[in-house]
Amino acid sequence: MLLPLTLAGTLCFSYVLRILPPGQAPHSPSLASPKSSFQITALRNPSRIISSETLTIHIHTHQTANSLILGHFHLLYYPYTLKGYNDWQIGYYLLDYMNQWFISTSAAFKPNIKMPDSSSFISSEKKNEILKTIDVLSFFHESTLERLAQESKEIPLKPETVVFNEGDPGSAMYIVLEGEILIYQGDKSLTSMMPGMFFGEMSLIESRPRTAGARALVPSVLLEISETQFQEYFATQPRALMAIMKTLSARSRKISTGLASSTAPKTESNDGDPLQHTISSLDEYYREVLVFHPQTFQFIKANSLACVDTGFTPEEIKQKTFIELAPNLDLKKLSRMCDSLINKIRPMVSFETTFNRKDGSSYPAECKLQLVQSKDSQPEILVWVQDLTERKQMENTIREMAYYDSLTGLPNRNLLNDRLAVALANASRNNQMVAILFLDLDHFKTINDSLGHEAGDQLLQQVSLRMKDVLRKQDTIARMGGDEFIILIPGLTNSDHTATLAAKILDSLAPAFKIGDNELYIGCSIGISIFPDDGMEIKTLLKNSDLAMYQAKEKGRNTFQLYTPSMNFKAMERLAVEKNLRKALDREEFELYYQPKINLKSGQIAGMEALVRWDSPELGLVMPNQFIPIAEETRLVIQLGHWVLVTACRQAKIWQEAGLPQIPISVNLSVVQFTHPNLASEISKVLKQTKIPPHQLELEITESVLMQDTTLAVSILKKLSEMGIKISIDDFGTGFSSLNYLKNLPLDYLKIDQTFIKDFSLRANSAITKAIVTLAQSLDMKTIAEGVETEEQRKFLMELNCDEAQGYLFSKPIPRDEMGELLRTGKKF
Repeated sequence: MLLPLTLAGTLCFSYVLRILPPGQAPHSPSLASPKSSFQITALRNPSRIISSETLTIHIHTHQTANSLILGHFHLLYYPYTLKGYNDWQIGYYLLDYMNQWFISTSAAFKPNIKMPDSSSFISSEKKNEILKTIDVLSFFHESTLERLAQESKEIPLKPETVVFNEGDPGSAMYIVLEGEILIYQGDKSLTSMMPGMFFGEMSLIESRPRTAGARALVPSVLLEISETQFQEYFATQPRALMAIMKTLSARSRKISTGLASSTAPKTESNDGDPLQHTISSLDEYYREVLVFHPQTFQFIKANSLACVDTGFTPEEIKQKTFIELAPNLDLKKLSRMCDSLINKIRPMVSFETTFNRKDGSSYPAECKLQLVQSKDSQPEILVWVQDLTERKQMENTIREMAYYDSLTGLPNRNLLNDRLAVALANASRNNQMVAILFLDLDHFKTINDSLGHEAGDQLLQQVSLRMKDVLRKQDTIARMGGDEFIILIPGLTNSDHTATLAAKILDSLAPAFKIGDNELYIGCSIGISIFPDDGMEIKTLLKNSDLAMYQAKEKGRNTFQLYTPSMNFKAMERLAVEKNLRKALDREEFELYYQPKINLKSGQIAGMEALVRWDSPELGLVMPNQFIPIAEETRLVIQLGHWVLVTACRQAKIWQEAGLPQIPISVNLSVVQFTHPNLASEISKVLKQTKIPPHQLELEITESVLMQDTTLAVSILKKLSEMGIKISIDDFGTGFSSLNYLKNLPLDYLKIDQTFIKDFSLRANSAITKAIVTLAQSLDMKTIAEGVETEEQRKFLMELNCDEAQGYLFSKPIPRDEMGELLRTGKKF
């Protein structure tokens, strides 16, 4: 690694030179002796960093037996000539020169030098300071700027180095960190970019070839922003995009003003028509130049480009007036502008209008008016016309990026907030209501994971179209990201319309969606909040509609819920549970209860299920259905599940050592635990540590766990089964298990959900229960019925030859000591 050291204007570098074998060494007196020095005068480096100065290079060498020359050299320079450049830059250019010198002296002498990485030319601190001064980046958080600086490519340029040519693909934009970049078209210089300015954004945004070229005028350093980085950092920042548009407009005005003033109109001439001279000279610099009479507005002359762009011949243009080519102009306003020029109140007037072509088409244009004197000293007005089509297209593109979702074309969060503010203001003035519907598609992740993101994107597009068809023209539907949408319903006089609309949306999504060869069905959960009853501010209304949407999901999905104040209480309760849950394990606030499983034929205890209970000092007794879903969402269930597994196995070992019957203990696994990559190894480790046989452990999983990823589920279950662990499917019959997968899974038990047992007298429930028992028997599995509470239910299950049952008829979940006593007494049920 080459490391420069600056001491009193001296750069010191180590080097290694390999020379040819004896007899083949080139004649080089300056390097023949062990110590030598030479001087290069009038060194002119191509970078222009060093010019017309003397460098003295002292080389100290030592030749080894391996024909290597080892040593170092000092490069003496005049520091004041290199002001503004750091040591790495100086070293880079000097080494570049020395490398060329060695190569030109002899091919045998090639310094083994590693050039410094270009990213070290400007320190990260200095780079960040430069980026902070750029208007477009001023909206970014400091950490975002640092990440942008680190991820972006830094490009050092020598003078006259071309960044891109006209017609090149626009795959990046650039920020000038140091130096100066010229923007040009052909041989015409348009403008220059100084440090802190950016360029190349138009082609990048519009995905079109470059309309101009760019090259370095002096040694420069650029930061390259790729298309991917632009999408990540800029496309989601509407203020940054609008700043780009503002800069683009200002740059356009600067270019046109500079071109307009670059050739001052002649007012006097002895040689011919001065006006004709002005027109001819401006042919080289600008697109359209015309001259008209300030009273009649009749055109007098036009340059060739004006004729080409408008489609009129020079003679035809003379038959036209300014108002005819620009019909949107106000006659009185144009007269006032001309008068201000004639009376020398203003040197130049500029405005935007629409220009008509001969073929009937039109284009947006920026016009600049300037007074000129004709040969007979009569005032005439010269107008420069710049076609703004590209700039307007650019502005529209930026607005689309800033305010519309690129996938669905719907308004995004930024435009929604603007329309919400207007809707709430109007509703306050007119004593009206505004409804906000928060929509989230149900089980969208499953479609994304199973069919891929392309199919998911197509589904989102089709969903958007269906929902738009249900809405009124004054309503707004916006995509918030992912599979979340918000609908704004302004100007309501009563809230009944919102429930009707929510029902229509659900109905519109009911028919199948055709995605490729697949027919997909998807519903959505909708939460509704209404201004002013449910909040006076945008933030509050959005939060409350979000709460109502989650309530709709808890109610079974594919439905809607109106916000109620109690939802806020539930949300606060949830936050309190989550906050205390994170501390509960460290405080040892959990305890395991055990519910026995009874063999229906013998009445003996055949096993038990370990169930976690939480007694919180702050919240009191918290039920599993309150904290388990939160533990799964926060992934705390991995830590909690591990504790349950270890505690249950240790308790089984304690009962074993006490001489009690060794019956299986079942432990529930959530989907988060089941898909954890270390599941099998962790269970194996726990079994070894607690020294209980694998067949004494039973793991319970739900059907939904299997359906998340059936291939993965089969792989995991086979590993666990090979270890000797028993597997049961909990809540069987309530999910969507495929019988084809079921027959291939190494399962031992099917647990019949309590909903079928509770109302077993219903024909459908009794038929389903009987089918599950028959299915299990055909697959050599056992069945366990949950929620058995009456003797009638027990008798019904015994008639079906169900193997085991658990429920309050036999025992509720009990603490470990009570469970130990049951085992000790050998009680029959």
